[in-house]
Amino acid sequence: GLMSQRLFNRNFTMVLIGQLISLFGNSILRFALSLYVLDITGSATIFGSITAIAIIPTIVLSPFGGLISDRVNRRNIMVVLDFTTSALVLGFGIFLTEKNAISLIAIMLILLSIIQACYTPSVNSSVPLLETEENLIKANAVVNQATMLANLIGPVLGGVLYGFFGAMPIVWVSGICFFASAILEIFIHIP
Repeated sequence: GLMSQRLFNRNFTMVLIGQLISLFGNSILRFALSLYVLDITGSATIFGSITAIAIIPTIVLSPFGGLISDRVNRRNIMVVLDFTTSALVLGFGIFLTEKNAISLIAIMLILLSIIQACYTPSVNSSVPLLETEENLIKANAVVNQATMLANLIGPVLGGVLYGFFGAMPIVWVSGICFFASAILEIFIHIP
């Protein structure tokens, strides 16, 4: 019937919104924190090293993220990852001082990178379960574009927001956004 024809059905739309919040939040936060390191150390080398190290988990773990997402309910993965991210980010905000900033941020960036490596495959693998065959190609395209946009625009937004507000407001707001995203995802029904 008509319901099956709609690309942006309720579940798919919620997955997409959750994905956008999570990926944008993740990438904005990672870039802002890297800039914060650059500001407090004044060292491009440390900035570069931390940024490079933080990418490694995403590259290494993405294949495994796919394996996990095939065995576990994907909605639960998304919810747990977003709640975890939220808790990590808010905890990070509470414990961050100038003294521990570099080590804390390095750990945080690696954790965010690990989370993203697990998150993206669970979104991608949930799409076929939410869409009819005729919409699947379109749906996958939308999800992939969302991922690409987050990776491209996230750092730019991160830089701009960091310039205006500094690191801490971004930390608090993104922590709240991840939390909101997790709450939203609880209501997703993946067959």
